[in-house]
Amino acid sequence: MCGPRPADPDYRKDPSAGDRQVAPIVLGSPLDLAENLPGCTFLAIRRRGKLIIMDLSQGLSLLVHLRMTGQLLLSDSNEPLLKHTHLIFQLANGNHQLRYRDQRQFGWLQIVETAQLETHPQVAQLGPEPLEISPEEFVRHIGARHRQIKPLLLDQTALAGLGNIYTDEALYRARIHPLKRASDLSTIKLKGLHQAIQDVLREAIDCSGSTIDHFRDSQGRPGEFQRFHQIYGRQGEPCDRCGARIVKIRVGNRGTHICPRCQRASGV
Repeated sequence: MCGPRPADPDYRKDPSAGDRQVAPIVLGSPLDLAENLPGCTFLAIRRRGKLIIMDLSQGLSLLVHLRMTGQLLLSDSNEPLLKHTHLIFQLANGNHQLRYRDQRQFGWLQIVETAQLETHPQVAQLGPEPLEISPEEFVRHIGARHRQIKPLLLDQTALAGLGNIYTDEALYRARIHPLKRASDLSTIKLKGLHQAIQDVLREAIDCSGSTIDHFRDSQGRPGEFQRFHQIYGRQGEPCDRCGARIVKIRVGNRGTHICPRCQRASGV
């Protein structure tokens, strides 16, 4: 891999930002990328929570968090730049580039030593992986918390990787109101939620994720799971199970979709 370079400065401007100060895309010094990446080879690409981890030769790893609108696109070198392309990694064959694009500039990249990865603040704070935690561990870990279940599931220090869409989908499948406190849920309910989370995530992975607006894979293709959402984004439509109208409420400042009949609020 050859070194990274900034895209054309015109593409660094975010018209929607106005006078808002956007966070730096590269954490630490951008010189860390320019000085350390040239000549590196990609060894593996993995994930921890919502972090993409690219393990490189020379004992380095590149951390990437896409957040709301970030995209990592593998492109032909002669392909025109899309708007909001902020960083370009020229690959050694000269024919391809890895481009980082982010309309709202909430995402970030950082290069770190692989050996120090587990103690990195963005990694060390993460909770268990939802596809790896056992039902019994889930009950002990989540059921002991006296917090409302949806904000708890979105807390990356409690459970790593869940976002708004899949939390809504899992809670609907488990017939749990998002304002219920985790500690008030029975073991049966918690195990049902564990299963629902794993089912939703596996189905979404099989469909390459959900594209509501910005999400694209590395080839620029949208996901397909939004076609199978049972609750998210369906406010005003009838519930497939009971026919009640799906409503959208606010939970922890997040838009939240529920069926008022299947996910009763009694006791909340």
